[in-house]
Amino acid sequence: MQGLTIFSHSLRQVTGNLDGALKVSALPYAVQFLSSAALLGPAAMAGQADPAAAFSAEGGPSIVLVLLNLVITLVASIWIAVAWHRYILKNDAPTGFLPDFNGNRILAYFLRSLGIALLFIVLAIPLGIVAALIATPFFSVTGPNVVGMLIIMVITYVPLAVLAYRLSTSLPAMALDEGGSFLAGWEATKGENGSIAVLAVVSVLLVFVGSAIGTFVLGNALILSLAWAFAFNWLVMMVGVSILTTLYGHYIEKRALA
Repeated sequence: MQGLTIFSHSLRQVTGNLDGALKVSALPYAVQFLSSAALLGPAAMAGQADPAAAFSAEGGPSIVLVLLNLVITLVASIWIAVAWHRYILKNDAPTGFLPDFNGNRILAYFLRSLGIALLFIVLAIPLGIVAALIATPFFSVTGPNVVGMLIIMVITYVPLAVLAYRLSTSLPAMALDEGGSFLAGWEATKGENGSIAVLAVVSVLLVFVGSAIGTFVLGNALILSLAWAFAFNWLVMMVGVSILTTLYGHYIEKRALA
């Protein structure tokens, strides 16, 4: 299936270029992770505490610190994404353990991402309302059941994930300074909804399995679960960026999938 092929190709992009992946991402990601850990606390980052408690508790982080952490997270994430797209698609490898900071490309990437996010939110609201109305009878005081969760996934997650992936297919063009219209990715992936839906489901399963390991297998050991969160979140981030790289390379640049 094409969706599985895209996912496996993206995963191999990371595992087969591990040295390059670390050079591109290690330092920006470490700063991002440590910033969030300092704000929320190590237990919350390891999944052993409710992150919301850090904000609701008296004496919690100020709005200035929250905004600062948001800026650090956005800059680090987009910096890594731009560098990785350029590394894979243009063989633009970092010379050291810190990728080049392409300010113009990072800004263009952010603005295109912001446009996609705003459209995503506009469409998510009505879909969420419809899903809630249909799924409500399947929920009880003890929480949702499988049928209710499946309804929500089919009505909201899958369509929105397909939308996000198809629109985001054009994002690497911002990193490469190739231009292209806002809908270039949407047009290039026309007729590929089924494959991209499979890709979305496989991606969320990866996150679910990794989160379950951190919670249920390593949940009683803070250091181990924190180390797992650090490594697994890095892998999720890199595979996610690699999926966009693969989509762009295959559907826009017409590269073959190995």
